[in-house]
Amino acid sequence: MRTLAKLMAPAVALAVVASTSPCHAQLTVFDPANYQQNLLSALRALAAVNNQVRQLQNEAQMLLRMDRHLQILPGSISPQLSQLLSDLQRQVASGDAIALKVQETDAAFERLFPKTFADTLTSDEVLRQARARWDETHAAFKRAALLQGQIAESTTADGHLLTDILSRSEASVGALQAAQAGNELTALNVKQALQLQALLAAQTRAETVDRSRAILAQQEARQQFKSFLGDGRAYTRGQ
Repeated sequence: MRTLAKLMAPAVALAVVASTSPCHAQLTVFDPANYQQNLLSALRALAAVNNQVRQLQNEAQMLLRMDRHLQILPGSISPQLSQLLSDLQRQVASGDAIALKVQETDAAFERLFPKTFADTLTSDEVLRQARARWDETHAAFKRAALLQGQIAESTTADGHLLTDILSRSEASVGALQAAQAGNELTALNVKQALQLQALLAAQTRAETVDRSRAILAQQEARQQFKSFLGDGRAYTRGQ
């Protein structure tokens, strides 16, 4: 009997322990398939987050590039060009020569270079008109000469402006700055073209006036000679 009691003692103890433990307690079970699925889901979520981060970085870089393209070119040659063109216009309008305008030119040519002459021209009239035409010719050539000097002097300023434009063009960081530099270079070319046009107009005007003066002087000489000869009736042979 004692031997049977000793053999049953551990079983009774285990039953007592089991009866005193909570009824809901269970052993933890590891599921490899479930763990693998959760790990793959986590990796996919991490990859999606990384893609979003890269997309945001790309968008930030794009915004930075757009900002550079919208930056304005520092400084401008517009004030210098405006000043040079204003000086050119003042030089063209200065002096006593016929203004380079249509109405003024028409009125001055009617006065200085008439189409017809009086039948008799006195020496005083001829001298006065010749003096007026010579003064106009002198003023026209003087205006052309001054324009030539001014344009020659402005080449130094144009060289400085060109150097400034090229240096700022090379330092441009965006499309807007490069376009502005190109526009300034075009403006400099236009300014030089306007200078050449003004010089050509002044030089041609002077040559036109001088040629007109020479033609009119010849016509006046013919008229004076004709007046001197008369109609041949002033002299009668004595009987």
